[in-house]
Amino acid sequence: MTIPLRLANQTVQPVRGAIHPQYLLPTEEFSMSERRPEPATPELSFRIYAAFRAHPHINNVLTHISRSKWGEVEQALNRIFDLSTTSDGLSPLEENIVELMVGDRGITGKIFKPYFQAALRRMLEPSRAERLIRHITALNLELEWMVQHPTPAPLQSEPSEDPDGAAQRQ
Repeated sequence: MTIPLRLANQTVQPVRGAIHPQYLLPTEEFSMSERRPEPATPELSFRIYAAFRAHPHINNVLTHISRSKWGEVEQALNRIFDLSTTSDGLSPLEENIVELMVGDRGITGKIFKPYFQAALRRMLEPSRAERLIRHITALNLELEWMVQHPTPAPLQSEPSEDPDGAAQRQ
């Protein structure tokens, strides 16, 4: 059943004196040069998580790489956004998310990176957004460097045999 909605062509006039002037904040407190309140890392992680869930393609990709464990995606974002995090202990999911945030590879990278950066810039002050983008870029560079320069496996000292046939341990 559809209910038609009819809007009247009326203009609403403000009522003078409805708000006492002492309750109004000075306009300089709302100037654009003022800093926005900065969300803490868990709050930022949740907001970005929500933005990712709202985008159909990004939602599908993250559902796939996280095996439908969206709680782990939020934890991964929380860890990635922590400026003290290094690439050493990142999980495979965190590595994949970092790759998507920075890389311009494929369709997903071309969608994910600008969407993520635009969301960060909407939620954070420009300097903090840039610092976080640089941190994530550095994580990605570390990961790429580790792939290109793997640490060699330690040499296994094989037991040598003496003339009597008994193995000696070194």
